[in-house]
Amino acid sequence: MACRFVVVAAARDGVGKSTFAVNIALSLLKETRQRVLLIDLDAAGVGDAAALLGVTEARTIADFIPYVDQLTPQSFGPYIQAHASGVGLLPLAATPQAAMKLPPAGVRKVLDLAGPLCDYVVVDAGAGVDPVNVLAMERAAGIFLVASATPTSLAATRRFADHLQTLHFPQALVKFVVNDHDAAGALTKEAIASRLGRPALVVLPRDQSTTLDAALRGAPFVSDAPRALLSRTYDALARQLVEKGILEQLAAVERGRGQAVEGHRSVEVTQEQDKAIEGFLKARGGNRGKSRTDLDGRTRLKMLIHKRMPEVLDLKRLDREIGTRPDKEKLLRERAEAAIAKILDEEGAGVTDRNERRRIVKEVCDEALGLGPLEDLLADDRVTEIMVNGRDNVFAEISGKLSRTEYSFTDDAQLLAVIERIVTPLGRRIDEKSPMVDARLPDGSRVNAVIPPLAIDGPSITIRKFAKVPLGVPDLIRFGSLTADLADLLRACVQARLNIVISGGTGSGKTTLLNVLSSFIPEDDRIVTIEDAAELQLRQPHIVRLESRPANIEGVGEVRIRDLVKNSLRMRPDRIVVGECRGAEAVDMLQAMNTGHDGSLTTVHANTPRDALARLETLVMFAGLDLPSRAIREQIMSAIHIIVQVSRLSDGSRRILSVCEVSGMEAQTITLQEVFAFKQTGVDANRKVLGTFGPTGFVPKFVSKLGELGIELPRNVFAAPERVNVPRGRA
Repeated sequence: MACRFVVVAAARDGVGKSTFAVNIALSLLKETRQRVLLIDLDAAGVGDAAALLGVTEARTIADFIPYVDQLTPQSFGPYIQAHASGVGLLPLAATPQAAMKLPPAGVRKVLDLAGPLCDYVVVDAGAGVDPVNVLAMERAAGIFLVASATPTSLAATRRFADHLQTLHFPQALVKFVVNDHDAAGALTKEAIASRLGRPALVVLPRDQSTTLDAALRGAPFVSDAPRALLSRTYDALARQLVEKGILEQLAAVERGRGQAVEGHRSVEVTQEQDKAIEGFLKARGGNRGKSRTDLDGRTRLKMLIHKRMPEVLDLKRLDREIGTRPDKEKLLRERAEAAIAKILDEEGAGVTDRNERRRIVKEVCDEALGLGPLEDLLADDRVTEIMVNGRDNVFAEISGKLSRTEYSFTDDAQLLAVIERIVTPLGRRIDEKSPMVDARLPDGSRVNAVIPPLAIDGPSITIRKFAKVPLGVPDLIRFGSLTADLADLLRACVQARLNIVISGGTGSGKTTLLNVLSSFIPEDDRIVTIEDAAELQLRQPHIVRLESRPANIEGVGEVRIRDLVKNSLRMRPDRIVVGECRGAEAVDMLQAMNTGHDGSLTTVHANTPRDALARLETLVMFAGLDLPSRAIREQIMSAIHIIVQVSRLSDGSRRILSVCEVSGMEAQTITLQEVFAFKQTGVDANRKVLGTFGPTGFVPKFVSKLGELGIELPRNVFAAPERVNVPRGRA
């Protein structure tokens, strides 16, 4: 038979916990005639268990814990003190101070060593919950919570049991032991059960003379006074634990906790529960043909918990009660997790693995309060983009690599609920009349959602994440996105108030680079940022952030990027930063650049610098101005000084491919001169792109402006590689 760990705990001291631990250990020995070990882990009550057994000197865990890793079960055996009754004893330490210093990892090793040597290990745990107590409870075949027969002690014990439930310990493992009960008192066994929420495993009678005499003689009363009613009650409890198989039943729960996580797929659901789930699915709607038979047992259990949640906790009412407290989110989650754990104990008795219970509670809580399966991806700093292509297809870009994840949504209704949870606080709407929406999460991540009928295969979400701490120049240099020389050049261009356009495709890193370039703007400049969804993370003190707004439910109230650009000109800006030019606002941006608002920055979607110019020309035409192409191109040429081209390469890396100066016009064509360029030379064995990045040898016209402003650049920064340090007169 495998060793059975019996953990004796309490909500508070002074309830007879150690007395129960010592005497139940002796009763188990009497009833089973097997090997029983008593381990004292109560740091606050150091020495109580030994005193109750009449042991004055014994080796303690503190004595050998410095070299416990070198011990085996065989070499560990001699450290166990043999009591005259036959029970083994292992005290914690000689003093509370020494006990408090013991590392939990060392105590875990002691418990591991004790298991193979014994049939039963009774652990006298400390009151409350600390890391050492949890270590013992994690391997317990039964957790016995001792309470005295008083209203305050019973209430504290019930709260303690509820707390263990939130720590994902199955309540089937937790049994109540009520001590010192006065049969003639007003507190009946029925009243005790009512206060605890369920019947106690045993109610021990008050017998002060027996307990006091035993304590004075240093002998446990079950062996010192075996005929006393209290002793016979202990023996009867031990027989009940063994003969009626209570410990075996609890051990089965304990064995379940050790099963492989994959076992969660076989969670059984009763017919009654199945009917409840079917009704829940119909009430939710939006399943697109997915029935309860398509769901594994674990998912069906989670849906059953969702169905019962309103019975246990009214989240909307709780939300109103908490109001605007700064710890609102934490309180909501704590209350929700407690409610979910309670339902899980009632509906999911077969789920006994503590880690699996923790996962289920977290997943249901994420679905009820957060973004469901997306929460883990949002919390992962390696993830830069999340793409949900229907309920069963969740992709993520992790460290630059796009791949399908293991996450999925239960049904379309859950996915739609997540979308609603994103857009509702922002005053946005998404329904059949308006099936697309752009929004952002509280952390600044950009969200696009599309629902049926536009999304044929079910609701779709795309989330672009941004680093909590904005990337800086050292990060881009480390990633290989640019070089130190180019960083110096771009910093000089921003400080010299040159107008810069960043060009690139989707996901190429335009916004990240715009954020880096914006960080070069002096702190005494007044900056106005204009975006569709606020993404920029500038740190300067003098910033006004503007964000466009779509029309409301009545179809009014829209504020376009163009409106904000026009308005920004009345705000006395030193710099205007437009997150992206994608419409008629391009003409206003160009006019601003040409009318004294130098040093402005923006981005456009284009694959090459030449394409970026054509794109701007097209966007200007969107404004409906009847201007000839040459006039538009002259506006572009005079407004823009530099185009920085960025791209996402085949290996997922993002790099600056080209830096071009807009140098003038020849006939009808704007002329460009490439100043820096990236040249790919191949790929290595891991398919990582190889190449070189450096100056082309062309010295831009704006160098003279840098000199006038006293901005210095490193020597030879524009010299082509083959020209650097080459003596004159030599090839």
